[in-house]
Amino acid sequence: MNYDRPELLDRLAAEYVLGLLRYRARARFERLCEELRPALAARIGWEDRLLPLSLALAPVVPSASRWSRISNAIASMYDGGTAPLVGARRRAGQWWWPAALAASLIVVAVFIGKLSFRSAPTWQPVAILAPANAAPLWRLERSADATEVKVSAVGPVSLSAGKRYELWILPRGAGNPVSLGLLPNQGELERPLTPAQRMLLLAAGQVAVSVEPAGGSPTGLPTGPVVIVAPIVRTS
Repeated sequence: MNYDRPELLDRLAAEYVLGLLRYRARARFERLCEELRPALAARIGWEDRLLPLSLALAPVVPSASRWSRISNAIASMYDGGTAPLVGARRRAGQWWWPAALAASLIVVAVFIGKLSFRSAPTWQPVAILAPANAAPLWRLERSADATEVKVSAVGPVSLSAGKRYELWILPRGAGNPVSLGLLPNQGELERPLTPAQRMLLLAAGQVAVSVEPAGGSPTGLPTGPVVIVAPIVRTS
C-alpha cells in the first residue's frame, strides 16, 4: 500500500480505533504507527474524537417489541427475504433499523475496543535505567500502541528522605525534558501517556532520571541532579 496517502492512513486509523481491524491487519497497523509518525497522528486523532463516546453515551434498553422487530429483520436478511412490515408508512420508514443497528455496532465496537484492546497490553522494551558503572535500577517498557508505559524496579533503590527519582523524556533537538512521572522504589507501576507524551517518546532517543522533591519537580523541569541518561531501545 502507498502509506504516503493521508486519506489511506486516516481510513486505517478509523478502522483501528473502531475495532474493525483484526488480527494481522491490526498488528500491521500498530507496527506502522511505530514507524510512521503520520499514521500515529491519524490514530491519535480518531481516538480523541471517538473514544469519549463510549463514556458520554447513556445506555438505551429497547422495548421487547422493538427487539422482536430487530431480530426478525436480521433473520430475514439471512433468509433472503424482507423484514415484516405493517402498512405503507412503516414500509416507507424501513430504512431506520439498519442505520440504528450500524450506529449501535459502532458504539459497541468503540467501547469493547477500548476495554479489550487496552486491558492486556503487550509490553515492549524502551530503556534500562542504570547509573554510570552501576547495576540497573529500573526497566522501562511501553505498550505496543504507545498509550501506556510500565516501570519496574529491578534493583535496590535508595535515596535520602524527602527525595524521589523522576523520569523524563529527552526530546530530540532543543526541546525541554518532559516528565513521565515519579519512579517506584519497589515493584512496578503502569501509567497512561497523553497524546503529546506518546509522540515525544516514539521520536526521542534518550530518557533521563533526576532527583526531585518527594512530590516531584515543582517547575515541570528537572530541578535536582540528573543521575541517569539512558538510550531508548529500538525494537523495529
